[in-house]
Amino acid sequence: MSAMKGLRRKATWICCLAFAFLLPAASGCFQSESGRAKAVARGQDLFQMHCAGCHGRPRLDLEKVPPDLHGVFDRKLLPSGRSATDELVRSTILTGRGGIMPSFEGSLSDEDIQDIILYLHTLKASPGNAAPAAGRLDRTAHS
Repeated sequence: MSAMKGLRRKATWICCLAFAFLLPAASGCFQSESGRAKAVARGQDLFQMHCAGCHGRPRLDLEKVPPDLHGVFDRKLLPSGRSATDELVRSTILTGRGGIMPSFEGSLSDEDIQDIILYLHTLKASPGNAAPAAGRLDRTAHS
């Protein structure tokens, strides 16, 4: 009988240790999900402040209509023809697009850019929307 008690104690001790190690890991998962949701929300706010003025609605005053970025990461290529990767989007945000899009270097922190990229990953193209909406805008109809 005492051997059985000893075995139960060991099992209880092992369960306690496992629980002690697994609980912080599990709560870390919840914290990272919560942190990610906050970063995406922050990215959305930053996108509205810095990007939506051109990428969120058609701008007829611009020589070239900026692309709609919904579904930008659903495609293999960015509207520029370059690969749709986080690093290339980061580079485009930092350096701009040769007189078409301004550089945001110095205006946005690395965290700001990362949050915008996280938000862009959540933007999905409308069903049946093969090309970006802004790219299909018929500018002659508005002249």
